Amino acid sequence: MVSFGEPRIFGLLVLPAVVGAVVVFRHMTRLRLQRNLASPAVWDRVMGGAPATGLVRMLLWCGAAVMIILALARPQWGELPAEESVRTRDLVLALDVSASMLAADVPPSRMVRSIETAQRLLPLLEGNRVGVVVFAGEAYPLVPLTTDLDAVAAFLSGIYPGMVARPGSDLERAAAAALELLPPDGEGRVVVLVTDGENLQGNVDAAVSAIKDSGVGVLTVVAGTKRGGPIPEVGPDGAVHHKRDQNGQPVITRAHPEVLAAIADAVDGESIDLADRDVVNQLATIVENLRTREAEANRTVQKVEQFPLFLMIAAAFLTAGFLLSPWRRLAVAAALIGLVAAPVGAQQSSPPAAAGPPQPQTPPMSAAPAPATDEAGPALEPPAWQRVVPGGSRRMAREGVSRWRGGEVEGAARSFAGAAMLDPENPERLYDLGTALGAGGQLEVAVPILEQAHAGGVPHAAYNSGTSSLQHQQAETAVRWLREAVLLDPDDVEAKRNYELALAMLEEQQQQEQQQEDEDQEQEQEEQEEQEQEQDQDQEQEQQDPEQQPAPTPTPTDNEALFQALERAEAEAREAMQSPTPQATTVEKDW
Repeated sequence: MVSFGEPRIFGLLVLPAVVGAVVVFRHMTRLRLQRNLASPAVWDRVMGGAPATGLVRMLLWCGAAVMIILALARPQWGELPAEESVRTRDLVLALDVSASMLAADVPPSRMVRSIETAQRLLPLLEGNRVGVVVFAGEAYPLVPLTTDLDAVAAFLSGIYPGMVARPGSDLERAAAAALELLPPDGEGRVVVLVTDGENLQGNVDAAVSAIKDSGVGVLTVVAGTKRGGPIPEVGPDGAVHHKRDQNGQPVITRAHPEVLAAIADAVDGESIDLADRDVVNQLATIVENLRTREAEANRTVQKVEQFPLFLMIAAAFLTAGFLLSPWRRLAVAAALIGLVAAPVGAQQSSPPAAAGPPQPQTPPMSAAPAPATDEAGPALEPPAWQRVVPGGSRRMAREGVSRWRGGEVEGAARSFAGAAMLDPENPERLYDLGTALGAGGQLEVAVPILEQAHAGGVPHAAYNSGTSSLQHQQAETAVRWLREAVLLDPDDVEAKRNYELALAMLEEQQQQEQQQEDEDQEQEQEEQEEQEQEQDQDQEQEQQDPEQQPAPTPTPTDNEALFQALERAEAEAREAMQSPTPQATTVEKDW
């Protein structure tokens, strides 16, 4: 059955249809005019025949236009079968909700710490299926296997001790409920048993045997300490008391790690202490080391593109039209067009090239390859002929791959941008463009493009986005994307190594920011203290006795020197006008 990948192109068929109708009308009009001017015998005797109207030539060209439009509509027939499978892991969390989980020997309590650990573990299990079983003297499935980890976290928040009425810790019933949630066979199945190991009921050996026969892995998490602690309970008066036995003595509940370790050893599992600070990473690492299982398989069919056949027919029509008179001189041009169209059709019949350039394998902290200088400038618009001839997107993508391998990061980005504009719905084109932009340092543009490619299902988009961010010191973005890459492919050593480097960089940047904030706060505090001291000194000076303050010094005026000179001149003049006073002399005789 024939189908078309771009049926919207059919609207262009109106153009050759209108042109064909105009050509036929023009042909009929010219024939009528020729008959009115002379009979066919006269035309034969004078000109050797009636002049041609060009009907056949124009119809051939209209037919070529129709074939080109059909080729642009991407006709498809024939099928290529393909099969896609989704692989995942299945994990069931069996949580003890008996009264002993209220003990506070693991602060704030065994139950609260267990729920917090499970909620911190969920983001590291993205892509896996998780279920929840609660048990005490009975066991009940709380959440079936699901990939909706937000829903699992919501149900975990609602768990509380005593939600199972029957007291105790029946491990046999917990194992049976967990196995009911898991698939009957296959790899990647594990039960995480969180309990204190005290007051185990039922047949523990039977539970271990059932788990071992089913081939399910077991991780035991010891909730509590050997030292133990009392069990708080609310009395009738609303006050909190410690639980007491029949003799009135306080009940001390103690964890039994040796029991849980024996259960894990019996089924080749592992046992972890809940009080360990790294318990979440240990659980995530153990789950990642499990082999995945195929959850579902989808059989898909890929149709074969047949547009090269229509292009060859169009080339034949164009060549025939040019060979007709008066276009014989352009026959060579028509032959050249046919030679060009043939290899183009051969290229388009081949399968698409691999998606984009390879991932950068250099260490993430090394510099990106230097872009080559291109005088053409960052022209992102693809050439017009690439838009007209089918397959332009793949041709520009191959050109970008060649430039990438040659170290021309900027040139590769321009080629990939043109390919993405020609085929914007192809996530592989977005992946190529985002990778090149990220290597060139344009993270603000590259990260959203790689995010779209990741949403479209391109495997390495998350890794390339995180690695580019890490190269340019964008630690927070690098951590987010590299975590996604590790979850998608837990066996990718490079992704894990880059993720650890991103975490270390993020921690260092946060410490630097905190240190800078502390220094700024200290500087502001010192400036504030100096201002307060200056204000205190000003107030003390204002409060002093005005008499103790020095007298103000008169400001000399401009005429004071002149006045002093006049006073001295007046004094000298007065001394000159006074008569001299005779001095008295002493005589011996007065006669």
